[in-house]
Amino acid sequence: MLDSHFHKQPTLYEVKVSETPPSLPEKIGPYKIESLLSRGGMSLLYLGIHPQTRALIVVKVLSPEFVTYPEMIAQFIRESNIIGLTNHPNIVKLYGEGEWEGGLYIAMEFIRGVSLRQFIEQHSLSRKKSIDILMQVAYALAHLHSHSVIHGDLKPENILMTEDGEVKVIDFGIARLHDEVKKGKGKNSKIIGTPTYMSPEQKEDPSSISFASDIYALGIIAYELFIGKLSFGVIHLSQVPKGLRLILEKALAVSIDERYSNVMEFISDLSNYLKSGGLEKDRHGTDQIKEILEAIQKADLALSPSTISTTPHYEGAMARLKVLGQTSPYFDHFKLADGTYGFILAEPLVSGFETSVYLSNLRGMIRAVAATQEKFIFLTFLSSLQRLIQIDPLNQKYALAFLILNPTRDELQFLSCGMGSALHLSSGSPKARKLHNHNPPLGSDNRNEWEITSDGWNVGDILIIHTFAPSSDAFIQETLESISLQSPQSQADALIKKTIASITDKKPQVLVSLHRIG
Repeated sequence: MLDSHFHKQPTLYEVKVSETPPSLPEKIGPYKIESLLSRGGMSLLYLGIHPQTRALIVVKVLSPEFVTYPEMIAQFIRESNIIGLTNHPNIVKLYGEGEWEGGLYIAMEFIRGVSLRQFIEQHSLSRKKSIDILMQVAYALAHLHSHSVIHGDLKPENILMTEDGEVKVIDFGIARLHDEVKKGKGKNSKIIGTPTYMSPEQKEDPSSISFASDIYALGIIAYELFIGKLSFGVIHLSQVPKGLRLILEKALAVSIDERYSNVMEFISDLSNYLKSGGLEKDRHGTDQIKEILEAIQKADLALSPSTISTTPHYEGAMARLKVLGQTSPYFDHFKLADGTYGFILAEPLVSGFETSVYLSNLRGMIRAVAATQEKFIFLTFLSSLQRLIQIDPLNQKYALAFLILNPTRDELQFLSCGMGSALHLSSGSPKARKLHNHNPPLGSDNRNEWEITSDGWNVGDILIIHTFAPSSDAFIQETLESISLQSPQSQADALIKKTIASITDKKPQVLVSLHRIG
């Protein structure tokens, strides 16, 4: 359907961009800058911290090479204005914009996840999951169109998948308001966008971009989701089941008159396909297996909180390594009856699909024991949990790490039952120390006594707990010391990313960073 070489054509302005990385600014506007995330054709993306909420945000700045180009400045400001028009759960949020000493900036929501392009390349999706993703993109597009916004560059790279499966449409760098396009018809012949996802009329005359152009791009994305791979401009609708094929034929019609006139018609036809039983009719055995795997992953996500709330005493963050088809370790945190805070990491000593059942069972036992204690006593809690695990019919053993933080006494207690060490970097100290003990996994014997490590816990201290093997402790310790000034989330992300790169055995992992602030 597309010219074989067309998708390789350049789409950016011909401006020479310096290859030298810019120096990291301390602040951009009111936002403290943590690191450089990426460098695009005309902008730089920084990771920043919101001064009020302390949440991570993305700060996008116009590259220095473009600050003297009025057309590029206007485009950058237009992007901010357009994002500001929207308010939808499937569209990136705008937090602020303005000028700084380096030019212009836009502060936006930080989205933890991967692009839909990566998602398609790395995951084998069921048809049901593909339709769910597609519907979220379509509703985001319907919201944009209802506000007269034409995205203009809808593609898998500009759609992010969050850790919990939510879709976020991003990058409004070439988005236009419908009325602007009508007034400017015929004035711009530059190819702006990504040719693989551009409609025939947009390629022929870029000033002819319209809502229908976005619908065409949506059709290409739908095709790629349904066949489970990127198309690179080659479309064979015969690979798609008949019920879905009819929808795609209309979305990808060469003539605008034959294409869907609005996104809601596309959504309606896709909904009718589901209601009519088309999905069940077109489903095959391997698709059912994919659905089962996705259901297990969804249950896995529900077991543990996705974030750690900031309290007056600490800021915390978590990073995960997920592995397709494998259950992540269980993580939980809660405030206990005596005003202390508890953090738990746990995993069964076996692997397989059934581990999510074992961890669900353990989660229930942990929460039940914690809820029944009027005054939290570490040893009493452990004894009660050990007893429940031993009488449980599932007959499982669990590696577990338990950290208790007491802000009143400025102290911590740490226990590891076959899980490894915690790392404690005290304020003002150049070297982190390991907190470790030698308890067997819970459920492995009848003991009611445990070795527990105590330490001070003061303002400025950093604590790391993780599920990596003890052999990774030295590497995490060294890396932590080099990034001690970063925020908890930046720290957790950097530590897990670097540690993963240093090991060969890729299995699900969790790492938690905790900073004492008061």
